Amino acid sequence: MPVTQKERAVHIHLVRWLAAVLVGSLLGAGVVSEHSSAAEPPSDDLLKLIADLVGDSDHQMRAIGLQQIRREAPGEAATRSFVELLPRLRSEARAELVEALGERGDAAARPAVLEMARSPDETVRVAALRALSGVGGDADVPLLAQRIAAGSAAEQRAAAQSLVRLKGDRVNAAITTAIGSAAPHASVKLLEILTARNAKESLPAILACASAPDATVAQAALDALRALAEEGQTGDLVKLLQTAEADAQRTKAEAALLALCGRGKEKCVQALVAGLPNADAGTRTVLLQALARAGGPAALEAVAARLDDEDQAVRDEAVRMLSLWSNRAVVPRLIEIAGGESLRYHVLAVRGLVRLAGPEEGRAADLKLLGEAIRIAKRRDEKQLALGVLTRTANPESLALAVSLLDDPMLAEDAGRAAAAIAGNLAPAQQSEIRSAMRKVLERVKNSQTREQAQKILAAQ
Repeated sequence: MPVTQKERAVHIHLVRWLAAVLVGSLLGAGVVSEHSSAAEPPSDDLLKLIADLVGDSDHQMRAIGLQQIRREAPGEAATRSFVELLPRLRSEARAELVEALGERGDAAARPAVLEMARSPDETVRVAALRALSGVGGDADVPLLAQRIAAGSAAEQRAAAQSLVRLKGDRVNAAITTAIGSAAPHASVKLLEILTARNAKESLPAILACASAPDATVAQAALDALRALAEEGQTGDLVKLLQTAEADAQRTKAEAALLALCGRGKEKCVQALVAGLPNADAGTRTVLLQALARAGGPAALEAVAARLDDEDQAVRDEAVRMLSLWSNRAVVPRLIEIAGGESLRYHVLAVRGLVRLAGPEEGRAADLKLLGEAIRIAKRRDEKQLALGVLTRTANPESLALAVSLLDDPMLAEDAGRAAAAIAGNLAPAQQSEIRSAMRKVLERVKNSQTREQAQKILAAQ
């Protein structure tokens, strides 16, 4: 009677189950202990069973054997016995075994893996290139770099993956050396790999690549510097910014410098300041941005000094950077700018003051500064912005400030709305202040919704 498809599926399932049970019984019998670093070598029976499973035509059956190769059956002798299976396998199974040997991580498999990397079958070659990440070392960098340069698309991906994962103290140096003789497209990939490996020891060579005649290599090096550069390279990046000819290269140099200053902070300031005098206007603008990223007293003074720059765009950028400064040390400068003749600068300065006066995590609002910003603001927009910040702080002082602004005809309605919002969030202990404030709101404010809210608050006292 012919075997039905369902019966065949059941049969295969039972065979897989029996294989798993047999492997488990051999392991459980003490042939291999996965928890022992000094495990005994696997028995011949286990090795034969694994070999049979790896050679099976069914993918899932092979997977059972391959899992034992990856995780069990320790020892160099076992590795050699698995390597001996390679010539007997079809391409698909051979590729699977090569990858399993790579994950096993025993360097004894390296000669066989290198041989498979020369296979006429692309699937096997790709598997071998991936496997080198587990069994190879710095000596294999030239091969992997060559495949990145001249292999198929799949080989290039596999070689790159292996170079990222390859272990060894000299691997980064070997990759760096390979860049020197690589074609531009391969150099670009090798620079990306050094970035992925966080190869800071390769920074001198990466800096040299940033001045390469090939634009793609130079830009890839700048991308690498964006991620890897340290404070000591600040001056070098300033020079690269100054000498960049193409717009794309200049943009990447800017990004690298700003990223570095965000990491290095005040350690970058000296080199930035040193670069200002000989820089053109466009470069000075970027250096001001970098100084703002770095922060600190010296950076603040350097940016403020450019308020008198001969170039309008640089002066504009200096004001913008000061208005975005990260701490309140800039307040005197902003008050001075706000008092100047330029309305545009005045608006930026007042908005900077309002931002700095606002509450932040672990820091209460600076109501004195907020009141000063409201006082010197010329436009209603900035005053309203300040009132929006004021409503985020509910205490008697913020209520008093809001009430004091009821006398400003430009701001009375907005101040009344803010006072009501603050009063609605105060504790009953401030009953006296709340009642006095709401009565004044009712005296000065015409908006029906604000008046209704003030009346409700009074009624609740």
